[in-house]
Amino acid sequence: ISGDTLAVGSVGESSNQTTITNGSSASSNNDLIGSGAVHVFQRTGKNWAQEAFIKAANTGAGDQFGRYVSLSGDTLAVGSTGEDSSQTAITNGTGANPDKSSPESGAVYVYRRLDTQWVQEAYLKASNADPGDQFGLPLELSGDTLGVVSQESSSQNFITNGSGSSADN
Repeated sequence: ISGDTLAVGSVGESSNQTTITNGSSASSNNDLIGSGAVHVFQRTGKNWAQEAFIKAANTGAGDQFGRYVSLSGDTLAVGSTGEDSSQTAITNGTGANPDKSSPESGAVYVYRRLDTQWVQEAYLKASNADPGDQFGLPLELSGDTLGVVSQESSSQNFITNGSGSSADN
């Protein structure tokens, strides 16, 4: 929760939707078991209303999108620990890699509210993403800073500043 906004992850949600629905509706099919979703609610006075239903742009079964959520002002970070792409870079904008060759490597999606509309701002992957890393387990957003945990297997024992990561597993 941040101010009058509440984001609730629903990891068991199973629709195959790959978009954001701004408003009070949500997908009702159940084609992708455990793909996950996030419901965003806004309080006006004493009344709560659903503001958005958010799904990953590359929704897949077992992705657990929404397992961890963190909201700071008008920015929402959503962890998807079961996401499977082998991408090892950040995508700024609305895209997400549909590749499924790195099981449970995990991803984090960042969304921003513009007036009353939510839009995807970024798709984040670890620069050394590997199967089973579960990037986004958990995460915390504070202002413009995002901290993300994963089950990384590197033996590195020092901090690397910048975009590089150890490939040693």
